[in-house]
Amino acid sequence: MSLHRMGLENDAFSEAKRRTWWMTYFCAHICSVVRQSACLNVDDDSQFTTPYPRLESDPEAWLIFLEALRIGVASVKFTSSYSEHLHSHADMSSIFEQMKILDKWVVQVSARAENYVPVSSSMELEPAYESTTAEVMRRLARIRLSSTRIRLHRLQAFSDTPLFSENHCDLTTPNTLNASASTASDTGASMAAYSMLQSPPFTYDQSTEICVASALTIARQLQRLPIPRISGGVISPRAMPTCTCCAMQASYVLLMQFYKVHATPHAPRISAGDLSVDTERLIDELRHGLEDIIATMNNFATSFEAIAGMRDEIEIAFHIAFPYMATVPK
Repeated sequence: MSLHRMGLENDAFSEAKRRTWWMTYFCAHICSVVRQSACLNVDDDSQFTTPYPRLESDPEAWLIFLEALRIGVASVKFTSSYSEHLHSHADMSSIFEQMKILDKWVVQVSARAENYVPVSSSMELEPAYESTTAEVMRRLARIRLSSTRIRLHRLQAFSDTPLFSENHCDLTTPNTLNASASTASDTGASMAAYSMLQSPPFTYDQSTEICVASALTIARQLQRLPIPRISGGVISPRAMPTCTCCAMQASYVLLMQFYKVHATPHAPRISAGDLSVDTERLIDELRHGLEDIIATMNNFATSFEAIAGMRDEIEIAFHIAFPYMATVPK
């Protein structure tokens, strides 16, 4: 069919063909992110000549949507290299340079994703649901970009400490056969110490702040995904669950940050993002973020049963963490 080699033709089926090709591209690459393996074509898309689809109300929506995906795939390769260098105590200079480049790329595309001014269009050119499609694509792009930034900074911020009992996405799990959770934590701390000795481009605190801000962005954007209007009282998912790994990454960060705050009761103020807030307010933000993620995962699980296991992991960790809120110093 040569859908990947289309030109600028504009017949009655051209737009449908463009969307078919680029969604096929998207699905292939999203699988590589979930499986933590790089696609063959991620480094060179030059053989794909098919123009991007176009939404009249938001001409950049498709471009940003796919750019966020490409950065996500690149971050998978980065994370693999980062871990290998840490475990082998190799020189980290090239890894840190790549980290700076990828982080700058994420920030640039995120700014474009956030700065959206709708373009007015006639109903003949674009029905109302196309505007909603553009909005959802922008929100999903912001979710994916935030998840990518977590992937870039998570190892430095949280030492890859295991939290969830099952293997979800690229999050480390305790090895109950060969090592205890404390041993895994000690190993992660040792690797983090080695990383810091190598003069990384971001400090421990900077990486932590980036992770927390990104996780809260994911939680907010998940809750802002529109719910389809379906008659008959049927509950429908907000979107196809292509961002469940992003939700797991965000949950991990919010829970780990809660435990970090809880472990430093004498710190009167904790830095989060660009604002300095008191401990109680930060914990409220973390809790609300987790509640938003759980609500979204509940919504996804109504139609996609496999997601229930991921949701249950987050819920269990949430209920373990937050009964201790009363002991946090005021």
